[in-house]
Amino acid sequence: MIEDANFLTSIQKKFIDEVILSSSFPYYINNSAVKKDKNHFLTHGIIKRFENRKEGESIYNSAYFKEAIDILKTFVTKHNIDCKEILRCSINLTFKTNIDKCAVHRDHNFFHKQLLIYLNDCEDKDAKTVLMNESETSILKEIIPEKFKGVFFESCPHYFIYPKQDMRVVMVYTFR
Repeated sequence: MIEDANFLTSIQKKFIDEVILSSSFPYYINNSAVKKDKNHFLTHGIIKRFENRKEGESIYNSAYFKEAIDILKTFVTKHNIDCKEILRCSINLTFKTNIDKCAVHRDHNFFHKQLLIYLNDCEDKDAKTVLMNESETSILKEIIPEKFKGVFFESCPHYFIYPKQDMRVVMVYTFR
């Protein structure tokens, strides 16, 4: 696992602040965070999920795919991480709901790498991402959301805690 709060360029930070976090950035309602849990959140899909792609169809779902790929490349280059194929990229905005946390899950049913980038300073520092051991019986790491921090891990069961106040905005990549 790698945590890095100092990898984005000033141009990338400006893009996050002035585009992604602007009031005109489009988010879309998603009815389930994990496995049809009916816990709503907002999302902006950038690269279509690997499992949902149709042959011959563009994998890009957003005009901001170039910026998103550039951000991923900045992180993996700095940390010498191999990235042959992006499986998914989205920006997820979560907020207080009637559920405390999402279910423990893996983003794909096969081995993959994952990068989370926290895009805002969530006032609720308890709105963590929690990494679990393989048997999902103990916590390996609790990650506090901090603006511009990237967190890399490999195919690890995890969950997140919904904020009790404010909102939590995270860019999610999966790749191999």
